Amino acid sequence: MRRALALSFVAFVTLASACKAREGSACRKGESTCLDKETALTCVAEKYVRAPCAGPLGCTKFEAHANCDNSVSNDGDACLSEADEEYACTPDKKRALVCTHGRFARYMECRGKGGCSVDGRTVACDTAVASVGDPCKAQGATACTEDGKQMVTCQNGAFAVYRQCRGQYGCYTKDDAPTCDLTRSLEGDPCGVNGLVVCSVDGQSELVCQGSTFMRSRACKKGCTVTTRAAKNIQCE
Repeated sequence: MRRALALSFVAFVTLASACKAREGSACRKGESTCLDKETALTCVAEKYVRAPCAGPLGCTKFEAHANCDNSVSNDGDACLSEADEEYACTPDKKRALVCTHGRFARYMECRGKGGCSVDGRTVACDTAVASVGDPCKAQGATACTEDGKQMVTCQNGAFAVYRQCRGQYGCYTKDDAPTCDLTRSLEGDPCGVNGLVVCSVDGQSELVCQGSTFMRSRACKKGCTVTTRAAKNIQCE
């Protein structure tokens, strides 16, 4: 009798081990569990995959599921949200991610000083500094490029060139808003204030904004001089 009980116990342990969730084992949509304090297993395409829980709360079990703090993740990491409303920041806080079809993917680039931060299901991303082609959400929003030579604007979900900032101060922040020094420009550069007068980059001509681009206004035999960054004092002699 004791031998039979021992054999039954061994069989039970073996069965329990076989049913334990592990990477690659079969699962159903929505299932998840903690593998360790920093890793969860989540069901993607009916197979368990690792989901790093690199946030400060790590992985804890909640009822029959994993409660995974994946507010810090990398592109391609598995995520647990079925509704694709989960956000994360990369470890360097320079990129915001969103859960898409069970994996984290790029949401926005956060090149500004504020970087990326996550509060619950809300993500904050500082896009005051951006590159051409970076994704954006606020149509018409402006930013400076990292080299300070251009101002970009949000057009149809991506940042595009808005102004060439060829003046001494380039693109800079004034009153928490990007500002472009246009005091030195090239013919054909985009502009927005009709009648705005600036100097050419080589200092040989005066340019004026006509319509949406700078056009040559007159030659400056003794040179074109910029006295302020506001393009209000341009001297052409």
